[in-house]
Amino acid sequence: MKENSAFSPAEQRQAERQSPLQSRKGKLHLSIEGQPKTYGISALRDISPFGVGVESSLLVEEGKRIQLTYKEADLALIVVGTVAWHIQTEATRADTAKQEQYQLGIELSPAGIAENIDLFRYMSGIR
Repeated sequence: MKENSAFSPAEQRQAERQSPLQSRKGKLHLSIEGQPKTYGISALRDISPFGVGVESSLLVEEGKRIQLTYKEADLALIVVGTVAWHIQTEATRADTAKQEQYQLGIELSPAGIAENIDLFRYMSGIR
């Protein structure tokens, strides 16, 4: 993980993380830098102004630059970051079939801290 110039990695890990509100009605999508295709996010696991934990059926390699876009009605929130880590998990669907899933840890870009904070506040219900 690249070191954030404003906060050390230790300070970033100690930042308050929130479980996102499950009542949000919008959609969160991921796109890989330089690629036009977007992918849906299965779940937003946790969020802070410095990073986001998501679940996806798409494996994104560590070090890849990505963009996360949250859209709900007339609202669009966009943040950029780098995949810091990933692990493979399995999700069981209602029909009992297993599907590969991946948890991704995304370090948000410090250059977009205002956008990062906007997404953090909105998704965690902080005004």
